[in-house]
Amino acid sequence: MPKERYALISVYDKTGIVEFATHLEIAGYTVIATGNTYNTLKSAGITDLKRIDEITNFPEIMDGRVKTLHPAIFGGILSIRDNENHIKDMKKNNINPIDFVVVNLYPFKEMKDKNITFEEKLEFIDIGGVSLIRAAAKNFGHVSVVISPAYYSAIIEFLKNKQEISKEIKKVFAYEAFKLTADYDNEISKFLGSEEEKRDESFKGELNLNLKKISHLRYGENPHQKAAFYKAGFNEDLNEDLNEIITHEQKTDNYPAFKKISGKDISYNNLLDIDSTLNIIKDFYETEDWFSLIVKHTNPCGAALSKISLKDAFLKARKTDEISSYGGIIAFNKKVNKETALEIKPFFVEIILAPGYSDDALEILKSKKNTIIIEYFHNFILKRDKFSLRSASGGVLIQEKDDVQDNTHSFKTVTNKKIDDHLLNDLIFAWKIAKHVKSNAIVYAKDCATIGIGAGQMSRIDSAKFAYQKMNDSYGNVKGFVMASDGFFPFKDSVEYAGKIGVSGIIEPGGSIRDNEVIKEADKLNIPMIFTNIRHFKH
Repeated sequence: MPKERYALISVYDKTGIVEFATHLEIAGYTVIATGNTYNTLKSAGITDLKRIDEITNFPEIMDGRVKTLHPAIFGGILSIRDNENHIKDMKKNNINPIDFVVVNLYPFKEMKDKNITFEEKLEFIDIGGVSLIRAAAKNFGHVSVVISPAYYSAIIEFLKNKQEISKEIKKVFAYEAFKLTADYDNEISKFLGSEEEKRDESFKGELNLNLKKISHLRYGENPHQKAAFYKAGFNEDLNEDLNEIITHEQKTDNYPAFKKISGKDISYNNLLDIDSTLNIIKDFYETEDWFSLIVKHTNPCGAALSKISLKDAFLKARKTDEISSYGGIIAFNKKVNKETALEIKPFFVEIILAPGYSDDALEILKSKKNTIIIEYFHNFILKRDKFSLRSASGGVLIQEKDDVQDNTHSFKTVTNKKIDDHLLNDLIFAWKIAKHVKSNAIVYAKDCATIGIGAGQMSRIDSAKFAYQKMNDSYGNVKGFVMASDGFFPFKDSVEYAGKIGVSGIIEPGGSIRDNEVIKEADKLNIPMIFTNIRHFKH
């Protein structure tokens, strides 16, 4: 077997490649390079360097479409070094083993969305690079496959210390390589499918989910359950250090929707609560008024708009249910200031979410060592998600997400008594909150603040009674409040109850076979009622 050591380099992204090739050369490797990569390394002074055609004895042809696909290259990558038959074949055909394959791919994912022709986009589909990566990853016992500049610094340390890279580390490199090629092929198939079909099909017969771990979680729904958070799509910006690459113990305070500023580690249940909270914030984020929200076990237990201040919105939201607010999640639609932070400080709070914090507010809140303080991202709040996923019965349920903004102009008053603007604002506010309460949901509100919330009861009338009990405990006898129901009233009993407790207006989807009976009862009680003609169940 030849004593020379070879490394193959063919990279589109040339970040750091000269330094990396320099250390390969110092460590005794001859570098084999293609086209522009060869020119870059040659110009930088790498001397132990060969063009690909010096190894294959065949020129690059067809504008570079064919250059590495040759037995002299793939034999050098795929050969098992201690297999006698492989050794004989290599000697017979003058093939040298290649120990490093350093390849990154044409940026198809980025280029497919550029304003270029379909044929130009096809040219960014990498063929040789993917083949080289797969071959090297398959033979990871003998070959190190390097798919990103993020790996260079770790490998350079091995080269400088004249250490061999262990098989375990090479296996991790191979794992990352196959994830990359799977994602790359998925992007191409999605692109060709959308170009070919041009059909209005929300759900295809096959769905490829490329999930990348974002963070370990403290625990799952319960402390004995392990959990982690994954994000769809391959993250090409590999910033892990070698320890993280080897152990996969990636841990970060940055999530796609937010960053954690301080506090304890985030758990599975924390993320569920954060997700529910952010979904509610989306419906109030762009209002000019101050908005505050308190969530407990994914249900809002208090929410309020204020034209006075953020502090005022928080105090109104908290008054809805002060007992349930204990250990809850507090959220805001605007930057938290000092006076609001001082109101929060005495209370036990699990999580605080806001789009920002003043310096003095942050100093106050950071003193609550176990409270998780989160700054959510503007772009995420403005983005409307398309699908939601949920595991069920050994499979995955996928649906279009209930992330649409209602067209309030299509709401219809169905009773004889009409609704004034003040009452209408309260009804729309209550309706927006009811959308995010577990079904069956009833929300009572006054002056754009919740005053009673009933969630998750088996019958709607029970939710109405439970919400009234909460309201009575916090406020006593209230007049001039409204009622929102996330689903239609199957019977008139909830309207009868609304009349009994003094409801001034009702908003509900409509659609019951007994709608006429329900409307008639509302007219009898002189309670105006709106049908939204859209339902927002939350299971």
